[in-house]
Amino acid sequence: MAVRGFSALLPGERCCSEFPSTSTAPLLLRAAGIRQLAVPPRWKRVQKYTSSVHSIANDTIVGRQERRSVYISKGLAPQPTAHKHDEEYLPLYVALDRDVLSSGNLLTYAEALRAGLKALKVLGVTGIAVDVFWGLVEGREPGVYNWSGYKNLLRIITDMGFKVKVSLCFHSTELVSLPEWILEEGRVNPDIYYTDKAGGRNTECLSLGINDVPVLKGRSAITVYTSFMKSFKDEFSTWFGGLITECLIGLGPNGELKYPAHPSDKRWNFPGVGEFQCYDKFMLATLKACAEQVGQPSWGLGGPHDAGSYCLWPHQTGFFHHHGNWDTPYGKFFLQWYAEMLVRHADGVLGAAREVFASTPVSIAVRAPGVHWWYNTASHAPELTAGYYNTVSRDGYLPMFKVLAHHGVALRLALAELRNNEQPPQAFCDPEKLLTQQRTVAAALQLPVTLENRLMRFDDPALARLESLVFDPLQYQGVELPQPSGVTFCGMGDAMFEPANWKSFKSFVSRLRDRADKVGVRPRGASQSSMDVDGPSARATSSVDAPNRGRPAFA
Repeated sequence: MAVRGFSALLPGERCCSEFPSTSTAPLLLRAAGIRQLAVPPRWKRVQKYTSSVHSIANDTIVGRQERRSVYISKGLAPQPTAHKHDEEYLPLYVALDRDVLSSGNLLTYAEALRAGLKALKVLGVTGIAVDVFWGLVEGREPGVYNWSGYKNLLRIITDMGFKVKVSLCFHSTELVSLPEWILEEGRVNPDIYYTDKAGGRNTECLSLGINDVPVLKGRSAITVYTSFMKSFKDEFSTWFGGLITECLIGLGPNGELKYPAHPSDKRWNFPGVGEFQCYDKFMLATLKACAEQVGQPSWGLGGPHDAGSYCLWPHQTGFFHHHGNWDTPYGKFFLQWYAEMLVRHADGVLGAAREVFASTPVSIAVRAPGVHWWYNTASHAPELTAGYYNTVSRDGYLPMFKVLAHHGVALRLALAELRNNEQPPQAFCDPEKLLTQQRTVAAALQLPVTLENRLMRFDDPALARLESLVFDPLQYQGVELPQPSGVTFCGMGDAMFEPANWKSFKSFVSRLRDRADKVGVRPRGASQSSMDVDGPSARATSSVDAPNRGRPAFA
């Protein structure tokens, strides 16, 4: 039976699959019945940022240490260990807005930035998460890197006593494009981009089909990524460990490990299934070779012919409906190949990253996607087009997370603020169960997990959900999952410093640190050597055999 009502619920609106931009956030908030945030002109109210510092003058780090002393004296918290103080607390990072640097690699709002950082520091936030865009650093010429803007930015952040988590972003956004010399190559050879079955090119990131093909001024994509990572290490090596604690490696759109199956342009609308991104000539050549290897050359001509288009729902396609061709021998072959190509992409790029950062005290992280719509259907269609062969009868995250464990990386998971009862019922969403599945697989492989919120929300249900995931026990099939090793809140902008939102966020941080001070620093069954969440142990050479990382308290 056809499902009706969603288009009537949100007429004429669009929503990005991973909701990375503020332009799509109001739609999801309205769908969830949440009042839209009032966002003023960007970064023009420095006084508002400064007033946030005064509003928490009596809530300083010193006050927190005094409260912890009281907890210890009353037996409500354990005695401090011999470990370094910074390692005893659950790190809370706040992500900066992506427009902090202009296209000219210059700070766009330095004065307001300093005021906002001061407010966060007084509140007791551990560090700041910063996106470092390939298009800003290597934008003009291949091999010519301009780190001046990010050096100035990180200097401002670290001078205030913050630690930094850096994301190396090999994708574009509405504000930052890929490097100009890459765009020039793309105009000559558009097959360097992911391509859908209609020939539409996605210029958000490069196709994994050219990972080992020297089509970028004589270099392959992995060679280009590796050179960028080496340049970053050379420029910031003296900051590693003490100041820069983690480096997230971007592996796809929005920095997530996935295909751009649900692009943020006009081709796709939520909750469409998306489209397979396998039609550039390099990926088609691989598909053809694999099909011939299994003795089915006709399977290598392209993706499924009946998979529909971006905006269709599963029941409207021949491939994704309940008894569709996804569960036929051809469907299983194609989905296995499509997912395996993404696994190999992660293995190749992370292998290069591990070699670059092997001698540094910086941990490596990867961001997994949160494609939660149509999760409660048999085919999990949007996950399939995103590259995860995850269905009602198959776990599609285990093969991918095994590669992450092999390379000893940490895992960032989003959706931490989303509840099922906020989602449109017509789309069969289940962000809660998806996050539980991802955490369960990560726990089995002993991958340390950091939680993120997907949307910039300050309402009580969202913050309470995030708090609950950090502290409340969670069991899946009788097994209690380990608590997250950190939280990254997205993000710092004008909306955060609106009086009502700042009050909510301040209360949220206060609750986190009070609960963590009472819980204590040592998780159940964890050895002391496993507590270096931000240091080298989070990047073990074989994390499958590494000790389980648990939950420290909050700072």
